[in-house]
This record gives sequence, structure tokens and C-alpha cells, in this order.
Amino acid sequence: MIEPDFFEGMQDLRVLRVEYCQLKDINTGSHTWTVDLVELHLAGNFLTEITPYTFFGLRNLTFLDLGNNIYRLHQDLFQGLVQVRSMNLQGNFLSYLDEAIFSNNAKLTTLSLANNKLTRFNQSTFQPIKPSLSSIDLSNNPINCNCDLKGLLDWLSGSLQLLNEDETICSLASLDSVGEKPLLDFDPNELCGLNIVLICVLSLAAICFVVIVGFVYHNRWQLRFKLYLLKLAVLGYNELRDARDHNDYEFDLNIIFYDDDEHWIREQLQPAFEERLPQFERNVFGDDDLVIGMHYLDSVDYVVSRSYKTVIVLSRAAVRDRWFMLKLRIAMDHVSDTQTEFVVVVFLEGIPDDEIPFLARLYLSDGRPFLHWPNDERGLEYFWNELVKSLTINLRTNDLIPNE
Repeated sequence: MIEPDFFEGMQDLRVLRVEYCQLKDINTGSHTWTVDLVELHLAGNFLTEITPYTFFGLRNLTFLDLGNNIYRLHQDLFQGLVQVRSMNLQGNFLSYLDEAIFSNNAKLTTLSLANNKLTRFNQSTFQPIKPSLSSIDLSNNPINCNCDLKGLLDWLSGSLQLLNEDETICSLASLDSVGEKPLLDFDPNELCGLNIVLICVLSLAAICFVVIVGFVYHNRWQLRFKLYLLKLAVLGYNELRDARDHNDYEFDLNIIFYDDDEHWIREQLQPAFEERLPQFERNVFGDDDLVIGMHYLDSVDYVVSRSYKTVIVLSRAAVRDRWFMLKLRIAMDHVSDTQTEFVVVVFLEGIPDDEIPFLARLYLSDGRPFLHWPNDERGLEYFWNELVKSLTINLRTNDLIPNE
């Protein structure tokens, strides 16, 4: 690691080589670099990802070598390198270049991206250095030669020189007839012209797709039920029920929800339970009904382990709360310990994939029971029927047959 005090007393340092030294981190910033450094060689280390603005203080740097190191480049990594003219990024594991990666390097003339995992190149990525760049090395990358490369090829046919052009080959994922051929042999003007037949076919396919999606969405509840019946007909299903009923537990229902979702609990869920499940009278609604006098998590664990059924209400706000996710973990642990499907998850809203935490993904991947709160009246009755059915029986976990 390069520590913040590494450059003390080195004001006259011009060239720094720290190559193949198993360096893993650079714990430095703009106030610690020796500002007159002209060349920085860091090739062959273990700098898999470097903190943004790490090189910000190197305003006189003209050469930077980060070869054989990196998996990902942050868009602000090269900020402050206003004088850099040559940059070596070859032999890394880069599969994508951010559009703003070279936004502060207007004097860059030579760039090597050889021996990476790059399949495509965005024109806007090179726009800030297009006036200055004179040569580029893209060899030994799995380049997907398609119509999107037209801008780059036009540039290469002009002022930009392609280094190692014999080793700059189109990958097999490229358009027909250009796979495994040199990049400069690819002429997008021949293969990417306007195809009226293709446009008509694609337009017709798009219209059919929209119609099918609309039909499926309109009849989604009936289709889901039919698919479930088909699954039963094909696979068969022997339900393994737990012998105990709700009278064998201290609590009938335990409802875990985030504070911001309490209005839905009070206006929708609680009245529905009173109407459809009148036999369930010993219910715990949220933190306010937890056992008094116990540590918070101990009380949560106590109620979960002594409830016939536990309903967990998920929303976008809930999955971002650490304490809420701890309660979900406690419930999942008890499902594993008791081998009983006593937990039912209700999604109040759609949650984007990148916001779903690991615990929720693990729950869904195991095929555990869950329901979505519908947005229309047709789905509402289905929702309540399925929820009541899930809450009136406890099935033993069965990892061989998927849940409904």
C-alpha cells in the first residue's frame, strides 16, 4: 500500500516505478502526491479497483501505466490528469468504459486498451480526446463488430492510427461474415444499410408482441391459475401438512411491517383479517404489540417462534431499513429450523431488481410463498383468497416440488 506520507521529502521526484510489487491499494490523495511527477508506472500489481480522484494532484503527469491490474475504471479516476499524453491500460479485465472516463484528458495522444474484455466502444467515451488522440491499440479484445462501430471505424479511416491492426479481430459474436476477421476489414456501410423488409417484419413483430403482452396482462390472474393447475397435472403434489393448528400456538398471526406502511395495514389488512379470519384473535400487528420487557430482537424472535403464521409486508422503503431486514432474517431462520412454511411475504409494490436485498432474493429463490398486492379489482379477490388459504394451513417445506 502507498501510504499518505510516502512522498515526504521527494519534491524532485519525476519518475516513479512501482511495478509487479503486489501492490493492492493506494491510500493517497491530491494533497500527498509530489506534484512534479511526470511518469507513473504501476503495472503488474493487484490494484483491481482504484478509488476515484486518486491521481487528482498529478497535474504535470504525462505518462500513466496501469497495465495488468484493474477490473473496473471509475468515471472520475483520471480527473486532474490535464497533461497526460500517454496512457497504458492493456492487460486488464475491463469490459466497459464509462462515457466520462476521459473527460479531463484533452491532451491524450496515445492510448492502449489491448488485451482486455471490451466488446463495444461508445462514441461519446472518446469524444473528449478525439481532437488529440493520434494512436490507439485495441488488439486482443473480443470486439463485437456491428453497426454501432461505424463512428469508430470512420475515425480510424481518418486521423486516428490503429496499432497492432492484425491482432485487432472481430469476435464470433459479430455480424455474419465478419467474425474472426480484422476490424479494419469490416465495412458497416455494406452490412448496415436500410433494410425495408427487415423493418416491416420487426414492426409487425413489435405490434404482435404488444397485443400479446396486453392480453396476458389483462388475463394474468386466470392464466396464473391455469398454469398452476398444469403444474399440478404434470408434477403432482403431495402436500405435507403440519399437524398443529393455530390453537397450539401462543399467537395466531404475526404481521411484520415497516412504519411507513402502517396505513395499509390498518386500512386494508386488519379489516380483511377481521372479516375473513375471525377465528384468529391473538394477533401481533407490528412493533407496538411486541412483548414488553424484553430486548427488541429477543421480543421479535419470541413472537415469530410462537406464532402460527407470520406475514412480512415488503415495500421499497422496508427493504432499505436494516432493522426490518434483521426481522426478515429471524423469520427465515425459523423456517429453516422448523421446516415449516409459516412465513408469507406480501409485496406492496414492485421493487426493482437492483434494490432487492440478498435475503429477499434468497427467500424468493427457495420458492417460498409470496403474493403481490394488485392494482385492480379483478386481482383483489384473488389476492385475499390466496392469502387466506396460505394463512389457514401450515405446510412442511418441500424442496423437491416448487411452491405455487
